[in-house]
Amino acid sequence: MCGICGLFGQVEFVDPERIKRMTFSLEHRGPDQEAFFYSPTLALGIRRLAIVDRAGGRQPIKNETEHIQVVFNGEIYNYKELREMLQARGHSLRQAGDGEVIPHLYEEFGMDFPSKLRGTFAIALWDDKKHKLLLVRDRLGVKPLYLRYRHNGLAFASELRSLLIGESAPEVDLFALDQYLSYRYVPAPYTIFQEIYKLEPGTLLAANLKRSVVETKAYSYWQIPDLNNSYDFNQAAGAVRDALEEALKIRWPEEVPAAYFFSGGLDSAGLVALHNKNYSEPARTYAIGFERPSQTRDFRYYSELEQASAAAKLLNTCHFERIVTLEEVKKNLTWILTVMDEPIADPTAIPLHFLSEFAAAQGEKVVISGEGADELFGGYTTYLEPGNYRKYHSLPEWVKALAERGFPTKTKRFSLSLGERYFGVGGLLKESQKQELYTLDLKAELASLNQSCPARNILELPGYAEEERMLRFDLLSWLPENTLMKSDKMTMRHSLEMRLPYLDQHLVELGASLPYQLKLHSNQSKAVLRQALKQLLPKEIVDRPKNGFPVPITAWLMHEFRQEMRNVLLDSKARMLNYVNKNKLEELLKGEVSSRSARLIWALYTIETYLAYTVQPLKSSNVRLRLVQSHKPMRKLGANMI
Repeated sequence: MCGICGLFGQVEFVDPERIKRMTFSLEHRGPDQEAFFYSPTLALGIRRLAIVDRAGGRQPIKNETEHIQVVFNGEIYNYKELREMLQARGHSLRQAGDGEVIPHLYEEFGMDFPSKLRGTFAIALWDDKKHKLLLVRDRLGVKPLYLRYRHNGLAFASELRSLLIGESAPEVDLFALDQYLSYRYVPAPYTIFQEIYKLEPGTLLAANLKRSVVETKAYSYWQIPDLNNSYDFNQAAGAVRDALEEALKIRWPEEVPAAYFFSGGLDSAGLVALHNKNYSEPARTYAIGFERPSQTRDFRYYSELEQASAAAKLLNTCHFERIVTLEEVKKNLTWILTVMDEPIADPTAIPLHFLSEFAAAQGEKVVISGEGADELFGGYTTYLEPGNYRKYHSLPEWVKALAERGFPTKTKRFSLSLGERYFGVGGLLKESQKQELYTLDLKAELASLNQSCPARNILELPGYAEEERMLRFDLLSWLPENTLMKSDKMTMRHSLEMRLPYLDQHLVELGASLPYQLKLHSNQSKAVLRQALKQLLPKEIVDRPKNGFPVPITAWLMHEFRQEMRNVLLDSKARMLNYVNKNKLEELLKGEVSSRSARLIWALYTIETYLAYTVQPLKSSNVRLRLVQSHKPMRKLGANMI
């Protein structure tokens, strides 16, 4: 993987010093090469992490006549087949790497070239003959790409913080803030800042400079397929197993070592089982857990080491694990929330940081993870709610009347449409709850805006069951803008490439075409995936319910972090006091901490920390924006080998 950036626009906008600083800020994403390309109206920067064709494979990449220049971040997994096809058509390819196919594909297929790529990528392609810049993000949004518009130019980068360099401090986008408090992340195409946007997954953006103005037009080159599969349960399971096995094989690197992030659950254990089937070398697996908080119920709520260790023994892996102390969390917390590069109130960023640091310290370059299986195959228990919704509405009216009197809060939810009651698997606050929290000024500002979240339209799709709409919403919104964004930033901060077999294009298209009844089967989540892996895994792993990446946020907020939250959120200079009612905030922080209130407190603390450490330094001084850990790097950690 790599980091890319660029400036496109009027001559005075294309500042060589600025592009150097932007590229320098991406050093952690690519420690192996730094390079640039300049033209009067364009500057490109690249930091390369060498995984494929390590000796060659340098960027920018060009075609034979050099009028096409490409920088890209990602991996193209079908590049060998594409090379053969391109060479048969007369193209001359000089490198052995995957990226060189991109400019030649563009020559052959024009703006349809992204549809030929099987992989994860963010691409910037410059056509000097047409004076056109193309920016592309992969189908599922595994790799991010941010855009910042000005009257005289367009800047883009793999990380949002690069777009803050050489510019005035941005203003908070109030609509995006409102979205953040609905979802715990900001849905694309918005970011928390005005003028800065995310290129949406599966999108190509074409930019031209006309009459000193940058004009852009976006094209969607991929959409989730319709439900059109006629497999029965066992046929579907066999097809899923074959597709997953192929997805793992094409992601296994040839030139560098690879390991697995391992929880011992179905998703990661299934990948390791397929590894054992195809490779003689034992899989290396990594897991972490936290030391026990003072307030917790049992081991499952703060550590997955017990589960991971047991599964590692069953699958005979070379297993590495460690326990993260509370002091380590405290020392790293501000840094973690800031290097996420966006306010994302998902506490699993904490263990992901330590897990990435741990694997990188052991010399790993590539890690394979089970991200995406839950959204594709229905792994979250929230997907079972529509079944209960239908059962409730099938009851006799007198029974429903009794239920409404006895359980008014719960039954009121069943009177709402899916769009009104579902804000994704990570949903935080409903509209009425936000109105209670906001200041009068913020409510007035939001009332004057006429904006909408494009992903919400998925929840109103006609002809799809509620389960299908929920799955599609999470696959197209929660997954790319929360889960994958967080995973990209945490792994790349440690110069570590993450590969995701469950998000292979072919497997996603297969999984999305299957009806939900094969995924949520007899009230069991991920039923078709469990069936697919049944012959490869021990029964205790196949039947194990989903636990998730355990982070004891609720327990910490009850005791260890309680005062810290109050100190930060109630500080007289706290930015969030401009947007939320201080009395309501004090009430929230004084009250008993529940899992629901903990999610809100954590979301407010996350965005307060992010804004304080991202925007304030820019307003204080115009210095190079290069985030450095404020503590000494952790010493290389040993591993407990099982």
